[in-house]
Amino acid sequence: MKFFPIKIAIICLLITPVFYIVTLELCEKYLNKNYSCQIENILIGDSIHLLDGSVRLEEQIANNIHDFCKADWLIQKAKLDINILVTTIHKKIIYPIFLDVDSLAKDINSDFDSENIAKNNFEILNSGLVVKIETNLSHGSRIGNIVLVLYFGVSFFIFFIFYKIASAKSIVEGETKAQLINDLKREEQVHKQMLKNFQKERHELFENIKVLNKKYQKDKTKAKINEEEMFEEIISLEEKLNSFIELKQKKEMEISELKSKIQKHGKKKNFKLRHNELEFIEKRFSALYKNIKMNRKALSGFLNLSDELQIKAEEIIHLLDRNPDKIIIKRKVFSGKKHRTACFEVLFSYNGRLYFKKNENNITEVLVVGTKKTQTKDIEFIHKL
Repeated sequence: MKFFPIKIAIICLLITPVFYIVTLELCEKYLNKNYSCQIENILIGDSIHLLDGSVRLEEQIANNIHDFCKADWLIQKAKLDINILVTTIHKKIIYPIFLDVDSLAKDINSDFDSENIAKNNFEILNSGLVVKIETNLSHGSRIGNIVLVLYFGVSFFIFFIFYKIASAKSIVEGETKAQLINDLKREEQVHKQMLKNFQKERHELFENIKVLNKKYQKDKTKAKINEEEMFEEIISLEEKLNSFIELKQKKEMEISELKSKIQKHGKKKNFKLRHNELEFIEKRFSALYKNIKMNRKALSGFLNLSDELQIKAEEIIHLLDRNPDKIIIKRKVFSGKKHRTACFEVLFSYNGRLYFKKNENNITEVLVVGTKKTQTKDIEFIHKL
């Protein structure tokens, strides 16, 4: 019952009569409209006999409707209950014809007057005919029973499909449960075997503990005997360790003093070398480039460049000395706090930066030589000039 499609069963039972009733109503509307069109098309038939008075309009309409009903499949085979009413505009019934005995005898004894019949036919046709169709598809009719059986068959088929699906799920669940029970039984056997093994190991461990305890007692007695000797050895080792620590501290102090002396000597030596390099570069530039004045900041920045950048920077200095018009200036930078003087920035080798200005004697003064990394500090230096 877990997978039984009770909802589907309820839906099928409730929807089937609703669909049955709605279908009957829609079929009645459709059949009324369809038969009205068909009967209106075959109602008059051939009008020649009507206009010459050889046949009455009522008889011809009745014959046409009877022929139509005999040829229609639903009326003959499915026993469709259909009511046909043909009237004039003035509500005179044309079909079905109701004749009493007196009028029938009068028509037989009287002469056949074709002119009056033709005139009567023309007047009826001229006034117009109204066709009303009513089909009866009520509960219990053959078509109604067919529709009901069809909907119940579809509902039963849908319910059968869901029932099969539920049955398959129930079978699968049963098999799964059976498999799970078998697996649990196997695990139970495995756990029982493991429990036996643990009990056996536990017994062996207790035996080992007993053996180790005996050995521990023996070692404990030996340790008590050697304890005094060990204390004496520990004291002697501590004395040696303290003397070693004192010696290490003395050596470390000596090493630090030597390092400080070496650093002072190295700084003096580097300062002398740096000073000599600056003097050499200053003399070299003053000898080679007569129209260029190099700032000490520019000389220091030039020495900090790599060999490749020094070559590119000296190439720019050479152009400033010989062909200053060929220099490509990137931008203008103002120097000085009070008297703002225009300085110019030149790029070399993408990362290199050179700043220069013209002094009062129209001599080019190189203020700073640096790179993109030192650009911020270099511009601050220029602003403070």
